[in-house]
Amino acid sequence: MLYEYIIKNYDAGEPIFLTDIVIEDMTEENIRYHLKALTDKGKLCRFEPGVYYIPKTNILGIAPALSAETMVFHKYISRRGRRVGFYSGYTLANRLGMSAQVPFREEITSNYAPAQVREVRIRNRRYLIRRPVVRITEENAYALQMLDCLKDIDKSAEVDMAACGRILTKFAVDHHITKELVDSFLEYYPIKIYKAIYETGVEYVSA
Repeated sequence: MLYEYIIKNYDAGEPIFLTDIVIEDMTEENIRYHLKALTDKGKLCRFEPGVYYIPKTNILGIAPALSAETMVFHKYISRRGRRVGFYSGYTLANRLGMSAQVPFREEITSNYAPAQVREVRIRNRRYLIRRPVVRITEENAYALQMLDCLKDIDKSAEVDMAACGRILTKFAVDHHITKELVDSFLEYYPIKIYKAIYETGVEYVSA
């Protein structure tokens, strides 16, 4: 029953979190037992306690280990196809082209953050995970991501404010971020964000 549930709901190489598995008439202890049995048979691989995956073989017939990047993406950013987080801070500034500095630890804002701010280690990688100001959804993720970027732009950006404004305006257009949506979340951010909005001259999509 458990294996049928897994192959129906997960792709090969996709992390399977024990806490996400809900099967009628199966307790967590029972699920743990069967996950171990499936791992012993080679049908599943164990990444770390509570995290498994269906092995995905390459063209050489080898099943490579799950990467830390894949694990983090599915745990903190896109959980079972639902948007639950986004890259933020220095990581976002680098990805958007506002900074050439590659941070030594990736920064992520996520509904699944274990604390307000916490550094976690996965394999040999370090990640700084923060809780969002409001719960992240598919509808608000990009607006919150842009506001988080503006909040810390004085620290994370290496280009001037006008260049940041052009980059963020393109980001807003690409992701259909409206002024009305942005305004609905401003109360959750420090007052300095208004200064960042003014200095960058960022523009939004018309409603």
